[in-house]
Amino acid sequence: MIYNGKKLSIVTDYIIEYIKSNELKSGQKLPTENEMIEATGVSRVTLRRALSNLQAQGYITSIQGSGYFVGDALHKPDVNNIPIIISYSHQNSQILNIVNGAQNYLKKKMCDLEINISHRDPDAEKEILLRLYKQGCRCVMLFPVSSTNNNDLYFHLLQNGMNIIFIDRRPKDITCCNLVMSDNMTGGYLAAKHLLELGHKNIAMFGLEPLDLNSTISERHAGYLRAFNEYNVPVPKKTYFFSNYNKESADVEYILSKANGISAVFCASDYAAVDLATHAYKHGIRIPEDLSIVGFDNLDITTMFTPHITTIDQSFTKLGEAAAEIAYDCITEKKAGMVQKLIPVKLIRRDSTKLFIG
Repeated sequence: MIYNGKKLSIVTDYIIEYIKSNELKSGQKLPTENEMIEATGVSRVTLRRALSNLQAQGYITSIQGSGYFVGDALHKPDVNNIPIIISYSHQNSQILNIVNGAQNYLKKKMCDLEINISHRDPDAEKEILLRLYKQGCRCVMLFPVSSTNNNDLYFHLLQNGMNIIFIDRRPKDITCCNLVMSDNMTGGYLAAKHLLELGHKNIAMFGLEPLDLNSTISERHAGYLRAFNEYNVPVPKKTYFFSNYNKESADVEYILSKANGISAVFCASDYAAVDLATHAYKHGIRIPEDLSIVGFDNLDITTMFTPHITTIDQSFTKLGEAAAEIAYDCITEKKAGMVQKLIPVKLIRRDSTKLFIG
């Protein structure tokens, strides 16, 4: 069988599958170099570089003149499987890229990723966490349903030796924890800065969740406010507006009312941006001629919608990779203390924003 892949990962994938499919134990022999080259199609230089990396991590060993053997690291307890809990999955969402990022990182470490989905249900999330803990799991990656729902449980588990790596959302009132997030404050700042530099002053922020339930949105809101202060532009009396998805609330009506003079909106997510733009078109309001809109996430829908939506790009794949790295270091005891990591973001300019002339 020829294994497909890129560069050094071809060899890693081949060896992982070979060990697992043959149920090899520590000390058992692996194929010869010639057999690996024939199976993977890589050069001898690439093969030896990959094998050297695997030896450095303890996954294989070599004996001169005898060949390569399964190392001890692969069979250490609790190293082979790390769970992740995500709040939801959607075919148009990059949420699954978090899973892909984590999975790709752990594959290189010869670990499996156990995927659990809470379906945005805090009770389901609680049930999964308790089940994992009772099964002896002491390390889990978690994309929380919210920043508030299960905080008492998080605190209890943390105090009882469970490492939780929070992804994307910071649990309220829990400061000492492992955390991986996009730089949401900078993202909110960049979005508002872009609109202010286009001449907009009456800029609203709109989301599909209440501001106080989601640390991600709160941090984006803080960055949005910082831009007003930096540009010495008065902050609107009301800054954050909220509506459930596909519902035309009083807040939506307020934003779209010409009497209120709002010329631009920073949306807390791309779904919120598309939702607001859809309501705007129903009211005969054109994007961006009458209302400029900026989203956040850089999901596929930003280029499927007309006009293409200006947005803040965040790397979901890097979120997953960073979370998996922290998780792996936890179970292999390579790290001491808590790690909190911010993933950079950037503005993607498209067609939903324009110069304000008023």
